[in-house]
Amino acid sequence: MQVVKNKYAVLDSAIMKILGKEPVPFSLIMLPDVAGECSRLADEEKNKPMPFRILDRRLQALRKAGKIQFVTGKGWVNPLS
Repeated sequence: MQVVKNKYAVLDSAIMKILGKEPVPFSLIMLPDVAGECSRLADEEKNKPMPFRILDRRLQALRKAGKIQFVTGKGWVNPLS
């Protein structure tokens, strides 16, 4: 059985490095490492979404997985950091 690596692993790791206990707004998460990976992933998709859409999807997926939280009006946090 071959293990398939999650295509979002690099992006998720970069996002988690940025987030801590203090809220970080969306615009400050889109730093060069994250933006570059979002652009690469967007280029691979058939419908070519804007890179910020990829970031938004991953933030929501991480939130639903319980890894991060959104603080209304402030930004994203990693409560486990």
